[in-house]
Amino acid sequence: MKAFALLVEARSPLAIRSDHAPSGFSCLDYLPGTSLAGSLASLHRQLYPSQREEFSRLFLSGCVQFPDLLLTPLVSDKDGKNGREEERPLSPVYPLPRTAQSCKRHPGFESADERGPGNRRHGVRDTLFAWAVFSLLPNDTPQAIVALKKQRLCRVCDSSMEAIAGSYARHGGAFRLADYQGRQLLQTHTGIDRLRGTVQTQILYNRQVLDEGTCFWGVVRASDEEAPLLQRFIEEVGHSGLLRVGTGRTRGLGAVEVTLTPLQDRSVSFTAFRERLLSFDRRLKEYLADYGVPSPRRTQGEAKEPFYFALTLYSPAILCDEFLRYRGRIDEAVLAELLGSPFTREDLRCLHMAAALRHVAGWNNLWGLPRAAEYAIERGSVFLFACWERDGADRDSLIAALFKLEEEGIGRRRAEGFGRVCVSDPFHFEVL
Repeated sequence: MKAFALLVEARSPLAIRSDHAPSGFSCLDYLPGTSLAGSLASLHRQLYPSQREEFSRLFLSGCVQFPDLLLTPLVSDKDGKNGREEERPLSPVYPLPRTAQSCKRHPGFESADERGPGNRRHGVRDTLFAWAVFSLLPNDTPQAIVALKKQRLCRVCDSSMEAIAGSYARHGGAFRLADYQGRQLLQTHTGIDRLRGTVQTQILYNRQVLDEGTCFWGVVRASDEEAPLLQRFIEEVGHSGLLRVGTGRTRGLGAVEVTLTPLQDRSVSFTAFRERLLSFDRRLKEYLADYGVPSPRRTQGEAKEPFYFALTLYSPAILCDEFLRYRGRIDEAVLAELLGSPFTREDLRCLHMAAALRHVAGWNNLWGLPRAAEYAIERGSVFLFACWERDGADRDSLIAALFKLEEEGIGRRRAEGFGRVCVSDPFHFEVL
């Protein structure tokens, strides 16, 4: 599989309905991959109606995976030629884990370019390591909640901390939160009488849209055979002005430009992946040692220290058991099933999970039918595990299995961008 960075920039207001309720008008803060894939498929059928084989390879074979594209933060850079500031999108973009918290009164990452004390944001902190302390210490000891108490109040203004969601990117060694920042608009429209083609009385509705210039970013994966076809097609239609996504496309909304950029071959990144996992394990053990947390044992008298790692979902994951019931979490049995032999549930222990469920629905523009309604574990969900080494299931084999898990994804509908996971996300120990 080859990876490509996909940047989508709105050239007109963009409306992406967050639900299908009759009175719903709110807009999503991300661009569903299925919506983009459907728009590209419709445009391909209009421009190349005779190239059915190419259409099947791009949109029906499952060899091209379109993920949900996350809202991209914009930064202002001064143009040297014109001497004026222009906004450019930051990438790559990652979802905030559900263990992230920020000040309730001044939420967001701290930024050096903010002017005045009233505009200052008080930063974002991750609480996964604190929850690990709480999970490993007996609940009847006072030290069990010491780490959590330190996360309860803001370090700047002593206000309450609360969960923060969204996406973020790095800029100059610092984090930048992706939010609307005034790009969210509300349009008011009148209904049209279908018989006379004039304004329908007593029909007035609102539509929430994202302003022109809003950008979304994600990573598209394609097989080695379909990658050249995808590149050629995106180069032809990406800046043609013909591509539109979302709702209200016949009323001037949804015009976008798409840019596809090849990324470095991920198959050579195993060394960096291994170093990331070892760094996470080392930092967590140091954090636990600061609070005097003893090393957990798998069995009575077990002397080996466990290896710690975390699974952070970068996209919703649809997991089902053998009876096709939807799973709402990843526990020891589920992870052992995902890793495969020789790992068993006895080798693993789930220390903490911060997860939520979401309803997955939508419209299949290709077939003109609604998509099957399913349930998925929400993007940003975090699961912390400890694993003990034994014969045939040592640390090297575990890291190799986790690398395969991150590369291939988990669950159903992976061709539509579901089930992307990051193992031991550095965010958990970089913003303590």
